[in-house]
Amino acid sequence: MRKTIVPIVAIAALVLAGCGPDPSGGSYNDVEALRDAFVKAGGECEEWKQTDKVLGAAQSGECGTNTVLSTYLTHDAVQDRIASTKDSIFGAMGDDWLTGENWIINGGNIDELQKKMGGQIVSFEDGEED
Repeated sequence: MRKTIVPIVAIAALVLAGCGPDPSGGSYNDVEALRDAFVKAGGECEEWKQTDKVLGAAQSGECGTNTVLSTYLTHDAVQDRIASTKDSIFGAMGDDWLTGENWIINGGNIDELQKKMGGQIVSFEDGEED
């Protein structure tokens, strides 16, 4: 009996390790793919409008007035956007963003989204990444 339990436990551990979101958050080909993942993860986006007005982003859009989604060409561009926001008045306003390899979500329930989408939470309130 003991010989059977060990392989079952090992297989279960491997299956569980493969579950869950990518810690890096992965990447998206465009802002609409990011929007679709955001909605699938429980984000609300009934009033979608692609605006492409976020500085440094390849594409961006809004889900109403409180949520902005943006995609970038590189991970470095995401980091540049975070740094420039931290150094601006918007960083002083205190907010949390969910970030991935090439994307940022500003708005929504960031903690719950991270559980389903992965990625890093960036908090402007304390100037640190979680």
